[in-house]
Amino acid sequence: MVVCSTCVLPESYPGIQFDEDGVCNLCRQHMAGAASTAGSFSCEEDLLEVLAGWKDKSRKYDVLVPASGGVDSSFALVKLVETYGLRPLVYHNDHGYEDPTATENVRKLCRKLNVDLIFWQYDTPFMKKLWKYLNGNYLEDTSACYICGNMLYLNAIELACRFDIPLVVNGYSKGQADLISDKEQGRRRFENMMALMAHDRDFFNELTRKYEYLGRQKIFEKRGDLEHPGQKDRILVLPFFVFQFYKTDKQFLKEECRRRFDWQPQETNYPRRTTNCRMIWLNTHMDLKKMGYSVYHAEYSRLIREGEITREQALEDLEFSPPGNIVQTLADEIGVDIHRNPAPFRKVEVPAPELGEEDDFAF
Repeated sequence: MVVCSTCVLPESYPGIQFDEDGVCNLCRQHMAGAASTAGSFSCEEDLLEVLAGWKDKSRKYDVLVPASGGVDSSFALVKLVETYGLRPLVYHNDHGYEDPTATENVRKLCRKLNVDLIFWQYDTPFMKKLWKYLNGNYLEDTSACYICGNMLYLNAIELACRFDIPLVVNGYSKGQADLISDKEQGRRRFENMMALMAHDRDFFNELTRKYEYLGRQKIFEKRGDLEHPGQKDRILVLPFFVFQFYKTDKQFLKEECRRRFDWQPQETNYPRRTTNCRMIWLNTHMDLKKMGYSVYHAEYSRLIREGEITREQALEDLEFSPPGNIVQTLADEIGVDIHRNPAPFRKVEVPAPELGEEDDFAF
């Protein structure tokens, strides 16, 4: 398979084209100086001044921070508390497949910072169905990890609504920020997924309820979004590492987190040096089988373009080597036959949440 000579996107990636030097069109666009959200703020002090406007003593919390137990979200939480002086409610997701080391990292950090932590322990059978339907069918350019990320994201928006918190800050990298800002791609994946789930009415209704929270959120795009807190009754979602002065340097972040609260890595994970749930192994296995790439190939390619990781390091981190028999074990648990080619999915029109053209579609 042909892979871009500059990033790590393969020829199977939708819309990709290569020039005579083997460089993809996305890399060429970046080299040409495509506009970047990161240019909205010149330095950390500039951002500090604007975020001060989000402090409100009439509320218990200024910001909701989803925390996976990985170094990205952990570092973001430390900075929000110690540098920006914001009062967070920390949210940790638990769908039954979280790694105990990651969960303990979140507990330790919240004790260290003396901040409130809430666990979202939701229906494991619901998630097993989600993974089964997505991994058992071929849905073009749609990863089970991407949709699972949607669930975690939407849970965060729902919690922010419940606790009257106007701002959500995720420890998203610049690559993940690209994914959540691509509205056309998000809408296409959403419509295909809803059609796929339509045969299971109870499950479809629960999924529909979750996606209704898209109408309550606004993804950060420009400086003005942060300069006017609480506008239009929307929850503002800010990817922490979108700015040029913050780098998703895994080694640096790991050292900082270890120094601050004895952060510990998971024994094995994918991509290497990250923190994800155990289902990452099955989801990635099926993504590579169906599409020839995972959602992380797009993220890491952006990080390469931004100079935050080398192509060699990205290739090493993205090398897929599942431990033991974990892929088969996970497949058995959710009822997926990994030896059968996923069935192509024919889209049919079904009723879905009424979302306007302005609604954002999240990673």
